[in-house]
Amino acid sequence: MSHTALTVGGLAVGLAITGVNAWSWWKSPGRDPKHLLPFASGFALGALSTICGGLLGAAAGWTAGLNNAAGGHIVPGATGTGAGTVARGAAGGLTPGGALLTFLLLVGVIVAWRAATKVLKRRLAGGWWAGATLTLSAGVAGLIGSTIVPVVNTGGDSVLAWFNGGAVL
Repeated sequence: MSHTALTVGGLAVGLAITGVNAWSWWKSPGRDPKHLLPFASGFALGALSTICGGLLGAAAGWTAGLNNAAGGHIVPGATGTGAGTVARGAAGGLTPGGALLTFLLLVGVIVAWRAATKVLKRRLAGGWWAGATLTLSAGVAGLIGSTIVPVVNTGGDSVLAWFNGGAVL
């Protein structure tokens, strides 16, 4: 589980990555929603990783720390102002079934990464980066905690119940 606080500079970097991906999609012909899938899947994995322990939680914490360091140089250098911290939020916790689905999402992202073009790899990585950093804020953590986490937990618990012959852990 990541315990890093998000700085204003880190927030700026996360929002910039999200904005560049959204702008790229908005300018694309037809604005096909499926073109958002690489960024969204990376974002979901990054967001869920902030509430995980183990390697995923450590990777999310490392990403947030690196993001804050980059933002700490870029934002004050560009604006001439200092950087404070953003209110910390909690996105909840994963059930065993939620952890199972998060792991399967990780496997899916790795498989997609290996088969992806350079552009799709950047979108997957950008999604991870934005998800692992922006979810540290109270606003995004609240949104993730009320939308994605319950869906992942409920879906994962249903999968476990099926494999357990109807019993939920």
